[in-house]
Amino acid sequence: RKLYPMVKRILGNEEETKDALQELMIKLWNKRQILESLQNKNGYVVTVARNYCIDLKKKHKIPLIDNFEESRINVPVQETDLETREKLEHVHRIIEGLPEKYKEVLRLREIDGFSYDEIHQITGMEMPYIRVLLSRSRTKVREEMEKIYNYERGTCQPVE
Repeated sequence: RKLYPMVKRILGNEEETKDALQELMIKLWNKRQILESLQNKNGYVVTVARNYCIDLKKKHKIPLIDNFEESRINVPVQETDLETREKLEHVHRIIEGLPEKYKEVLRLREIDGFSYDEIHQITGMEMPYIRVLLSRSRTKVREEMEKIYNYERGTCQPVE
């Protein structure tokens, strides 16, 4: 259930996503003895899926895609709603500019919807570190959005 959105976000293509999920099910079936002995089966499955998709992209030399606007933010954007579209584009650019670890943890939590424990299992990062990265990521996105919108309103005042 949680694999599909993550695989789709990484691969960016419906057909590739379906193919990858099918291949992953075969891989996991072949490793079912290993799976039975693991304490955290979900973490293992997500890690295998994530690594498989990244390897698949590297193999085909296709750039990784992140459909941030389409993933978790379910804001109906109409052609006339330019302001909403611009805000989403700003958020996407800000996230792209974050350090890799910040970006990874933020995406796993906010876009893919994984729990803190699942993020720990996927990344191997300790729980307090995950919380710090998420807090800093969210703060950075909020601060950058405030800077952008204060500037656009003509106030040009630093955000505290």
